[in-house]
Amino acid sequence: MNKKNVVFHCIVGLVRILLKNTQLLVVRRVQTNPGRKFLVGCEMSKYVFGSLALGLALIATAPVQAASSWSFTTGGTEANANSFGNTRTYSAGTNQNVTISAWSDTKNATISGQTVTNAYIEKAYLGSYSGGLGVTNQDGASGAGDNDKTSTKNFNEGEGTIANSSVPGHTMDNLNRYDSMLFDFGTGKSVALNSVTVGWWYSDSDITVLAYTGTGTPTFVSANQGYASLLSSGWSVVKASAGTTGTANYSNAAGNLLQQNTDASKYVPLVVNDLNISARYWLVGALNTLVQTLPGSPSVNGGNDYVKIAAITASYDTPEPSSIVLASGALAGAVLMRRRRKS
Repeated sequence: MNKKNVVFHCIVGLVRILLKNTQLLVVRRVQTNPGRKFLVGCEMSKYVFGSLALGLALIATAPVQAASSWSFTTGGTEANANSFGNTRTYSAGTNQNVTISAWSDTKNATISGQTVTNAYIEKAYLGSYSGGLGVTNQDGASGAGDNDKTSTKNFNEGEGTIANSSVPGHTMDNLNRYDSMLFDFGTGKSVALNSVTVGWWYSDSDITVLAYTGTGTPTFVSANQGYASLLSSGWSVVKASAGTTGTANYSNAAGNLLQQNTDASKYVPLVVNDLNISARYWLVGALNTLVQTLPGSPSVNGGNDYVKIAAITASYDTPEPSSIVLASGALAGAVLMRRRRKS
């Protein structure tokens, strides 16, 4: 039974109790003053309608889950264009915006006098392509490029640069560095992510999905932090069963979609978040074994995932303004009922 059904049944019980008390009150008043039948009837109506209003208000103010969808294959508004740390904002309707930024663990650290490469998460570039959103990290622009020089694969594995990205380098990938996207639904907003749609992909399409259930903003947005500490600093997994992939990871997110496909009509949403967690911030990335190590005998590999995110769906979990107004009116009615009973 979902939350709204539970609230509904509780309210039905409350209304029944109030109606019963109203009937007893009417009987007593008729017995003591038969000449006030009409007035008593009016008072009874006030009690009845007040009870119903209170019940309806409580039902209405239960969290409203309205499903919304965002497509990332076209449109969007870019801020800080052509720079690392740019953002892209998309709308699914009035006051239903999501702002997306790109991140990757390309920042080095100096620990005990020693340089530790790729220790911290830092801003990357979020690119928009016909197959969805992709990531170019800062090592790509510096010439390091995320190249696997020991690989025998016959495709270009470099990140490329922002101005001239190369396939599949401008995808969100986990080759040598872990790319991810941060989805921010805005101040005061909380959503339950329902699905993630992978568009263009290459080699493999495993992803990691996390919800931020901590306080304030995620640490890595403004301070040094690596992926390995996310689950101990406010981030939560949203998958109930570990299975053979772990509770943070989803395998073959693209489903049966052919590789390198830019036909959005062929894309298939991946259902996520069976724990039904709601949050303002969500992190989606190429499969990340720094966030969570894979279980024994995993059904996924720890690398070679190259994906672009074409769409998401989510359900808002906030009371509607009209519900708040209704609740206020009902509470006022409840106060009036109490005063009349005392008199």
